[in-house]
Amino acid sequence: MKITTRLSAAVVAASLVLLGAVAPATAATTTVDNATPGQFTAGADWGTSAWSAQRYGADYRFATPNTVASDAAWFKASIAAAGAHLVEVWYPADAGYNSATPFLVATTDGTRTVVIDQRANGGRWVSLGTFTLAAGDYNVVGVSRWTSQPGYVVADAVRITSSTGGGSFSLPLPRNALPRSEYDDPHHDYPAIDLPVGTGTPAYAVRAGTVTVIDDSLCGRGINLTGTDGAIYTYCHFSSWSVSNGASVGAGQQIGLTGNTGNSTGPHLHFGIRTGSTRRCPQNFLLAVYDGATPPAASSLPTTGCFYASRSTEPVIPLG
Repeated sequence: MKITTRLSAAVVAASLVLLGAVAPATAATTTVDNATPGQFTAGADWGTSAWSAQRYGADYRFATPNTVASDAAWFKASIAAAGAHLVEVWYPADAGYNSATPFLVATTDGTRTVVIDQRANGGRWVSLGTFTLAAGDYNVVGVSRWTSQPGYVVADAVRITSSTGGGSFSLPLPRNALPRSEYDDPHHDYPAIDLPVGTGTPAYAVRAGTVTVIDDSLCGRGINLTGTDGAIYTYCHFSSWSVSNGASVGAGQQIGLTGNTGNSTGPHLHFGIRTGSTRRCPQNFLLAVYDGATPPAASSLPTTGCFYASRSTEPVIPLG
């Protein structure tokens, strides 16, 4: 899985034709701060602080870990219509905060847990993923104290963006991990994409489906996600898995942490889509999700125009 950055003029031209324009879906955004009246609840063991300049608003809430009970602090939001929603969180980061804070999202398929390192990426919106939420006014996002790692867990603010695009989809990585331009890059020599991120970056299910774990010398630790559409979404080079073989997952659910296992020359996520035995270019799919639009059906994705014209000597990731 070599990451190559040099493009020929022919490849760039082909990529531009492949990508085209993507019309964004209609969206509405709700932001809830820990100080929003009637929209935040926390137990007596949650303190209040204005110490960090990375905070959202006037202050934030914090608590020590609890290995016995969750004692979650909850952000309540009014969801106008059921459907796919991007959920993001804001928190100040510090080396003394918790490296494995469990964030809870109340989805239509049950409560999903996404673990976030609150020692990094503070003072910005951090994506938990895209989830299917029910309509209504209810506790949508929680911050749990149930972690074995040391350091304060922090609850500051959440942002929920709904989309009328129709389906429930997620980027395979946190939205702030890479700019949009990385999602249109060609792969080295067959339909796929290599996304350059450091080891330990959360990897998410791009849509609902069933997980098959991969562990071999080429893909390394990885996953084949059989989507509800029947297509296979392949992830390679994880440092670890976050779900077990055969698990059913929802869009936006964390399924692993990126790494450098298998046939890889540096930390990154290899991502591919196939229908049957046909490999598909994933770039249009990823760009649509990034833009908040409904992505094209996997069966309609092109099979050429998203990789270098000349083959390298590197082996192709098996279809699995």
